[in-house]
Amino acid sequence: MMQLDDVIKTTTEGPRVIEAQERTTRWLDRCIEAHSKPDIQNLFPIIQGGVDLELRKKSLDDLIARDAPGYAIGGLAGGEDKADFW
Repeated sequence: MMQLDDVIKTTTEGPRVIEAQERTTRWLDRCIEAHSKPDIQNLFPIIQGGVDLELRKKSLDDLIARDAPGYAIGGLAGGEDKADFW
């Protein structure tokens, strides 16, 4: 299952992107704490950070520290130019 995340339009810039990335990580911690069936159900964190590569790397580093079974790539198909991701 996917964690709860703070979804914003991927073309958003500035403090709101940082807020969403940090909130998503805090929500992941709550999801991990509440996850009652880790032996039969996986919990996947969602990488955030908009199109800012440094924020996306920070998000990924924060999520990797929580040792999840896998990771979802958030922030795609939210209005961004595909060239920003390739």
